[in-house]
Amino acid sequence: MHSFKNKTCPYCQSKIKDDLDVIVCSLCGTPHHRECYEENGGCTSYGCGNNPTTVKDERRREGIDVGAMTIPAARNLVAQRNLIECPNCEKDVEENSNYCKYCGYNIIEGKFDEENSNEENFDDEFKRKYEEKKKISRNTFLLRSGGLIFIFLFLITTIYFAYSKITDYYSSDDYQIKTMVDDWKDAWEEKDINKYKTFLLVNDYEYYGKDGKTKNYTERISDIKSTFDKYKYIKLNFSDFKIHRDSTSPNDLKVTFKQSYVSDKFEESGQKTLRLFKGKETGDKWKIYREIMD
Repeated sequence: MHSFKNKTCPYCQSKIKDDLDVIVCSLCGTPHHRECYEENGGCTSYGCGNNPTTVKDERRREGIDVGAMTIPAARNLVAQRNLIECPNCEKDVEENSNYCKYCGYNIIEGKFDEENSNEENFDDEFKRKYEEKKKISRNTFLLRSGGLIFIFLFLITTIYFAYSKITDYYSSDDYQIKTMVDDWKDAWEEKDINKYKTFLLVNDYEYYGKDGKTKNYTERISDIKSTFDKYKYIKLNFSDFKIHRDSTSPNDLKVTFKQSYVSDKFEESGQKTLRLFKGKETGDKWKIYREIMD
């Protein structure tokens, strides 16, 4: 028997699962659930002659001349005239049927319509859809994997360049100079005279105060030591820090900043200038050889 499995009933819009529950419209060949066909009173296809809402064609309204036949004889004549045998399933169907309502065979063309046949095997259809789904899943996986790899490489590249910049900065003269000045400030605030001495270039150091007086290394250290002994605390604040380079002497440069000096007995603010030098005699470290307070 011809199979209508996986076809859709146009009346209830659900799959036809069992051929035994199927009735095929004799005019248009559309398969229905039997109960749907009967509930609708005929075919549900729009424009079909078996659709209750469609005017039946002339063939279905023609009468039969039964003359003086008895009622049983007339019924038998009508039954015989209105029925033909389906060439496929050999069941009796109405003579004006285009399709067998039992098996869906196209009586007019002598074959099953391709659209009503179930030549495509269900397993093949399942496999085809499975392969399509698997292909989509594989493509999705590759797309996501590619995206993750791109993000990973982007992060690695970003981290690498960030690390390179940080490394370059920490190894740069700017960082070493700023660190040296901060450490010099800490030695002052900690009142550590021995630590303070390590930032000065002994043989060339000179200090110029606001009063216009100049002091050498020994005199300046004596003043600083006396200050440390007299004051209970010292607080320094630096702002507007700038490094000025001389292209003709890369190992000799100037640093300027605004300095605020506060202690328990003395306060002072002004522009501080430091001249720094780095060379073999300094152990390749920046040291102060001029200090000017304006």
